[in-house]
Amino acid sequence: MSEYLLLLLPGAMYFWILFIGQTPLQEILQDKEQRILPRILACPVTLGQYVCAKMLRCFVLCSLAAALLIIVSALLFGIKWGPAPKLALVVVIWSVSMTGLTSLIQSLARTREQANVISPLVLMLFAMLGGSMFPYDNLPKFLQLLGQYTPNRWAVLTMLGVVHSKPMTEFIAPIAALLALGILGSLLAMVFFRRQLGAGQMK
Repeated sequence: MSEYLLLLLPGAMYFWILFIGQTPLQEILQDKEQRILPRILACPVTLGQYVCAKMLRCFVLCSLAAALLIIVSALLFGIKWGPAPKLALVVVIWSVSMTGLTSLIQSLARTREQANVISPLVLMLFAMLGGSMFPYDNLPKFLQLLGQYTPNRWAVLTMLGVVHSKPMTEFIAPIAALLALGILGSLLAMVFFRRQLGAGQMK
């Protein structure tokens, strides 16, 4: 039972946590449209601090959701997720990548309506190609070629590496890819948010 669940559960977890984690980032566009942002920035808070706070909430929310899913699945289904220190490290890496990805998607949208269209499309595409909906090995070869470049696939590889007690060096590539996504995505999102929100403050 647990072996079967491990075929889909890591990818499904990453996929659904992304939808949970994007909530704080959606609040940025909501605050902008409802003209709450000028009142927030009237306090001793900079635009950069405001966006960083939303990203930090996203990171914490993703970390808590991942930890809760791991604990509950271990208790209910007897899934052995591997050594706790490595597992905690993977949860942090997952959360960093989720923060970067969701921040970047939301920063590219001009309105909440745009974000509500763009985000599900991107996340669903990554999920289908990366093994979050179907076992990756059962996908056609050409889809596997595309799917190997998705964060969902990298997340599955890192988690299964811990589950099967592999040395960290064997899955350092997906770890590096997830960290790069998180860091670069967050930096780009900060730039895009500052431009968008800064321009909105000048109107």
